[in-house]
Amino acid sequence: MLKLCSFWRTVPTRLLSSALYLTGDKAREQYAVLVPYLDFRHKLGDWNRLRRNIRLRKHPLDCENLKRQWELYLDIEKRKRQIEQCRVELQQQIQKATDEAEQKQLKARAILARDDLKLIKEQSYAIEDAFIANNFLTIPNDLHDRTPEEKRTIVHERTTPDQNRGSAEALQKGANALEEQLEMDDAICFYMTGDAALIDLLLPMRCCETFQKDEFIFFSNPDFVRSFLVEAAMVDKDCLYQIREDEEPTDKVNQLHLCGGGTLLSFLGYFTKLSVFPTALPLRLVARGKRYLQNRVQANTVHVFGASRTYDEAEAMFDEMLLTYQRFYDQLPVNYRIIQVPAPELGPAESMRVDVELFDMQTQRYVTVANLSFYSDFLSKRIAFIYQDGKVQRFPHIVAGEAMCSVELIKVLLGNGILVSDLPFLGFDDD
Repeated sequence: MLKLCSFWRTVPTRLLSSALYLTGDKAREQYAVLVPYLDFRHKLGDWNRLRRNIRLRKHPLDCENLKRQWELYLDIEKRKRQIEQCRVELQQQIQKATDEAEQKQLKARAILARDDLKLIKEQSYAIEDAFIANNFLTIPNDLHDRTPEEKRTIVHERTTPDQNRGSAEALQKGANALEEQLEMDDAICFYMTGDAALIDLLLPMRCCETFQKDEFIFFSNPDFVRSFLVEAAMVDKDCLYQIREDEEPTDKVNQLHLCGGGTLLSFLGYFTKLSVFPTALPLRLVARGKRYLQNRVQANTVHVFGASRTYDEAEAMFDEMLLTYQRFYDQLPVNYRIIQVPAPELGPAESMRVDVELFDMQTQRYVTVANLSFYSDFLSKRIAFIYQDGKVQRFPHIVAGEAMCSVELIKVLLGNGILVSDLPFLGFDDD
């Protein structure tokens, strides 16, 4: 039996560590689902680039401490290789030796080398865990050239020709609709009736159809993910619900979380340790489902996911997806704009992101209702998603985003006095 619980209510009873990367000592007791690709050469090959990335993002990572841990890790790995090489040479000498006394002496040295290697491996687990699990895997994605350093920039803006939307009559109509059709009991519970319920039902369907017309494949995702995927996407576990399983050991690190099938996390489970032929790329997928977050209302969402072979192809896919976003939001009789998000506002896994914002007449401000993110091959390396290029394994470049969230959209639409009758593309005829 599964029990839904808030994450922080169970943390004190557990000794938590990384589920994405398990060192040898932990792997004996915990099951390592995957081994992420550790791209040391790229991540640590240019310390100036890394420091700039951390500075612009205002990310809490101590680069100097990371560098010291990296040097210590390299030293330990070098000593391991030296002992391994010594053991190989001793084994060769033992095979060639003809004198019994000499063989005995060489075997004694080989036993000492074996014990030394075992000891240094045991001592290295703490160093490896501190460096890789707690520091290296927390390094954020590289910033895209199009990501602003500080200020948000508008990349697209559309205003509706109807000038009556902001009238006192329209605003009162919107306020009445919000009060009558969207009842919010608390931060996570609400009840919809009338036009709000119809929009909640029909709008995600029409959004998916918009993407399917652009050759996106309709997908169905699970509502649950394991901790290693949450860590791979660099999502804060505190924002997700944790599922407590019966007879679950207290030291289990790869726990179960409720995220909803309309999220990036629900897509990642399918692609973990997946190997595809290059002819299968590019992939364009769209899924409709729920989104569950701590202290936020559950919502019907539409999430898109794309994968390409190269960085340039992924950039082109990002721009093509953005055009599909525009075609969908152009159908809504409300002002909206698309914003390029600056570095400090990006998630750690994001290289670039744009937000779709709709203007809310009730509050006289723009409200974010959708987003689209560029991840490059960052996520692929962390979940071992590969494609075969001849005999070489390469990592696809990923573009993904929340194309719409029904709750935020309904609040804006109703607040602006927009009902189902004002949205003919939904295809609802009350007659």
